[in-house]
Amino acid sequence: MENISFKSRIRLVPPGEFQRAAASIGRKNFVDAPWTIKQSVLANKAYTTDVLDCTVCGLTDGQKVLLNHICPTMLENRNFEKIANFIKEKIDLTNKDLQGFVLGSKPYLASSPDSPVLFDKFVKLLEKYNIPASTFKGGPFVNNVAYSSVKDEWLISNPFISESFKKEASSPAELFQKTFDNVAVSDADEICW
Repeated sequence: MENISFKSRIRLVPPGEFQRAAASIGRKNFVDAPWTIKQSVLANKAYTTDVLDCTVCGLTDGQKVLLNHICPTMLENRNFEKIANFIKEKIDLTNKDLQGFVLGSKPYLASSPDSPVLFDKFVKLLEKYNIPASTFKGGPFVNNVAYSSVKDEWLISNPFISESFKKEASSPAELFQKTFDNVAVSDADEICW
């Protein structure tokens, strides 16, 4: 991992700040429903919204990001090998500068039993290629995610993130722990205010 020359910032932000960031990214780089590999975006910045039981996987080399938002209830998404092959076609997984980001999964939703399975498959894919990744699993919220290579920054937002909510946490790590069931931050990333 010594080849990685950049450290991505990851921030939890209120909805208004996320909306301004999304507006600056533009609809062209929006990963929209129905959340299959066909809607994935490869660009210098991208965003997606309404992540509940889905899994968002982002891969960046600091210049571009491949952003996927995959819904576990879509029949088309049950073949993970097809998803993995799509990712391999779009981005070189052996690039030593790649960093990963995985967010999603709701293990307690009876209507979506494959949600944690899908999340784990993305994590295992990144592990297979030794891609350092920060992971954010579970939590009760519907999240929005954006990435900008200009700032080398991931933004995560949901309706409960507010300045007052942030003040209840003594550190960014505590805020992330309040928001997700499981948080693992890669050495190649930093969580911050």
